[in-house]
Amino acid sequence: MKEPIRILSDLHLGHHASLARDIEQIEPLYDGVATVIFNGDTVEMRSPRNRERAVHIMQQVDAFCRAQVAATHFINGNHDPIISTLNHMEVAGGALLVTHGDTFSHEDTRAWASDDWASDDVDLEEAQRAQLRRLESILATNKRVSHAYETAHFTIPDGTWGQFTTFMKQTWPPRRFVHMVSGWRNNPLHALNLVRAHHPTARCMIIGHTHRPGIWHRHGYCVINTGSYLPVLGRMAVDYENGLVTARKVVFRKRKFHLGRIVARFAIDSSFARD
Repeated sequence: MKEPIRILSDLHLGHHASLARDIEQIEPLYDGVATVIFNGDTVEMRSPRNRERAVHIMQQVDAFCRAQVAATHFINGNHDPIISTLNHMEVAGGALLVTHGDTFSHEDTRAWASDDWASDDVDLEEAQRAQLRRLESILATNKRVSHAYETAHFTIPDGTWGQFTTFMKQTWPPRRFVHMVSGWRNNPLHALNLVRAHHPTARCMIIGHTHRPGIWHRHGYCVINTGSYLPVLGRMAVDYENGLVTARKVVFRKRKFHLGRIVARFAIDSSFARD
């Protein structure tokens, strides 16, 4: 991949609460880079009633990406598990690992799937057995499970009221919010454990999924969550060029998304010794 590379995630195009109403709104995020990676949940396609809409959105996304100078790559997420053939990407010779982040713990991320129902061919035991195999097997098995799940359809209005409805749905009943907080707390640790067990050459891992942006340094590794384009928690873009990782806020201004202030910048070969 040509550098500089920019990594985004969780646009959730087609979700009524997403701030990203149209792929054209992210055009400023293509400025100054040679490659863009969408790290999962780019398009909302899990609800059966959203399938036709998702196909239309993907056509718009494809046309937009083809019109850009920068190359575009897509990684599967749990809400778009068949958008691509890729479940992860390696940057900087494998020192930077990019994957959506829905694989690490079904228990800790069940708050995001509590309204899902599974078709008969879902095999959670297979997902658990995959934990004993190599990285791509783990990720591919997880995406097969995600594809077999379908999200129950809810009528959510567009705009501010839809955002409020989504927020209430995600925080009620209270036990769901407790599970969500648990996922926020434990997801970086699960990411670290996955890297150490299956991809120890990676020094930094870029994830999304839980919608909580942040940067965590542990035991010589770094985990970055780029957040989401749903309201409340915010979002980041991560750039890589010449061994340097830069994380920036993404702000919504004049109906488009732009780069904001720098949150962190470090060399990929750093020891990340801070705990």
